[in-house]
Amino acid sequence: MNRSKRAQTTAWLVLIFLIVVVIAAILFLSKGYREYLKDYDEFQAYKEYMQALEEGRENNDDFLDNDFVQNDNSSDVIENQPAVSENQGDVSENQVQEPDNTGEVTPQPVGEVLSGSKEITDVSGNVLWQANMVTEEEAALIRSYVEERNEVYTWANSYEKTMKINELDNLILDTAACTFPNVQINFVGDSITEGVGGAVDASGNTISYVNYVQEELQFGYAINNGLAGRMIAAYTTNTELSMEKNHDGLFGSDSEIVVFYMGLNDYLTPEEVKNYGVIDYTTGGYRGQLHQWVKKFSADYPNTEFFFVTTYQVELPNPTQKYINFNGVPTLDDYMEPQRGLAAQYGYPVIELYSTGFMDMHDAQTAESFLADSTHPNDAGYRILGEHIAAEIVLYYLGIS
Repeated sequence: MNRSKRAQTTAWLVLIFLIVVVIAAILFLSKGYREYLKDYDEFQAYKEYMQALEEGRENNDDFLDNDFVQNDNSSDVIENQPAVSENQGDVSENQVQEPDNTGEVTPQPVGEVLSGSKEITDVSGNVLWQANMVTEEEAALIRSYVEERNEVYTWANSYEKTMKINELDNLILDTAACTFPNVQINFVGDSITEGVGGAVDASGNTISYVNYVQEELQFGYAINNGLAGRMIAAYTTNTELSMEKNHDGLFGSDSEIVVFYMGLNDYLTPEEVKNYGVIDYTTGGYRGQLHQWVKKFSADYPNTEFFFVTTYQVELPNPTQKYINFNGVPTLDDYMEPQRGLAAQYGYPVIELYSTGFMDMHDAQTAESFLADSTHPNDAGYRILGEHIAAEIVLYYLGIS
């Protein structure tokens, strides 16, 4: 009898086991369970990505805080700088920095998109970036930093003013913690974009503000199209230096963002007579040629956002005393004004350095701290310039001004 009961018990256990196996198989093969496994794997991959990104940031912060050296010697070498492709002087081939996950879309944080922010899309309308990693509480904190920074802009231009702006820039960047791993950015400019006056990395590449923007925002592709001597108008016979002759090759159509930082060489070129251009931008000269290619942006590069950067103030007088289409001798601010006007006319953002007094080199302590020569930043100057431009890009896409 006991043997019979044990046999029955064993039979029931076997039956229950088989039922459990069948139910487990059904669950495993169900669509919902498969999606759960897929989502779980993607979430784990995202966690690993964010951990690696955070470790990289911490390592770089340590480097910047402990190993950054201010100097006026462009031959000094700084190792382990962010890789930015340099295409200086070569407009036929745009070499870009390739991300580690070429061809893949980097996982982005999942959350509610910040109200009022701007998304970035590719030419097909696919979303490459959106502000779904910043909470409303964090946005409120960022707005408080922006309000404080706007108050600092009203201070008299000084070293302390520039340093306070830089402090608030870093608070904005740290709070936002935004990266753009699926976005391509292109920096078009002159020697300040190229990095003249700064250090060089271990590979012999110059380090400019471009490197520090890239270090802060981690674009998937970053192109440095800076070239010493580049101008907007064709004042000289060297057509390589003229935007008028090369803008199609420089801008391309693949970048979602272009940062345009030029105009200083047009001001400084010591021609005997220069054509400034008329107020309606329809003639040649600086204004006319500037307008000729800016008005083409929306048609030729409809998927690109152009940021115009007005240069910081420098203590350099205009070397040309005779002008066509200008009554007297234009100041450096007169050269920046057409860029502000055209940006407003065509709906592009402006990163204002000149009028805000950021890095005003008329101040002796500011110039001593941040200039390598009379014009170009040293390494410390490139760092704070890059952080400021990075903060302005983040604020624009977060919809905070």
